[in-house]
Amino acid sequence: MNSSLRSVFTISIFFLSHFYCLGQKKEVTDRKIYEYLDQYSPESSEMLRLLYSLPSKYELNGVTMNLTKEQPPSSWVSDHSEKGILKRLNTVVHESMHGLTSRLPYTLLKEQGDVYYNFKDDYSAFYVNKDSSFLVKHSPVFSSNKISNEIPKALRTFRFRPYIAPRNKILGSQAHGIYGLTDEWNAYYFGTKTALNLFDYYKSKSDQNYEVYLEYVSNIAGTYYAYYEFKYFILKYLEYARSNEKEVYDGIISNYEFRKAFTSIDDRFTDLLREFDKRLDEIATITEQNTGSRAYIEDGYYFINGNGVGLFTEEVEMLKTELKNPSLKAMELALRVG
Repeated sequence: MNSSLRSVFTISIFFLSHFYCLGQKKEVTDRKIYEYLDQYSPESSEMLRLLYSLPSKYELNGVTMNLTKEQPPSSWVSDHSEKGILKRLNTVVHESMHGLTSRLPYTLLKEQGDVYYNFKDDYSAFYVNKDSSFLVKHSPVFSSNKISNEIPKALRTFRFRPYIAPRNKILGSQAHGIYGLTDEWNAYYFGTKTALNLFDYYKSKSDQNYEVYLEYVSNIAGTYYAYYEFKYFILKYLEYARSNEKEVYDGIISNYEFRKAFTSIDDRFTDLLREFDKRLDEIATITEQNTGSRAYIEDGYYFINGNGVGLFTEEVEMLKTELKNPSLKAMELALRVG
């Protein structure tokens, strides 16, 4: 074998070996993701299993749809260590929820039997648990980018980009209007809930170093305030529609399943925020009782032994104040049911 052929052969073996090892690593990571979720967040594990049990081919009223294969959970993990996987579970569940929201409607429609399905219709299934989801047919919408000028610069928080601006014709939060924004809201709820459910894991590690709780808090702090951001975006969307797109507004308000989904997400996310506050108090009590050190909130940070993680308090307080605006409160009352 000449030297050039030998070099090509060696390089080929290297790449084959590299991708084989990477594939093995991802398989191990997928297995660990399920193990962690089974132990600490069973509802998230149920959601993932439902997603990957769904077929890729559907036939509805003579229309055949072939959906792309869903990416495995490990696709959202770059650091395959235990610490790296735990840190990304919030994202794994968030991104997987998007897949379920868009795929589950076809299964639910199929279960309904003779329901008329138009290929141009858009649906979302806003998941609650393995036994309950809200099947929502989208009414006409406009791009969420239209409300960008309605949002003051001071309130253009972290997720204003890319979910509202700049204009993107493909991004679901813009292209699907209020339904796309609600998809994001629901995904942030489930991802954050998963991170919150990992408390017992971090508690088991705390005898080595109580500052490990800062990792736990950080994994929640990065996404919990998406509750306020997306609720604000949703209500601003509806407010804009009432003033400028009456047909869109009427379609949303008459969409009872969507209103039930909105109410359910709002209530469950609100409960999650209360639970997060209690968890911060619990960590403070545990830390002080076992080490004599204080855990406390100051200047928007949660501190343990002088080290802190940001809680985005300034953004949260601004959005809380804005959500009390009478016009937005009217929009909230118009959307909620019960």
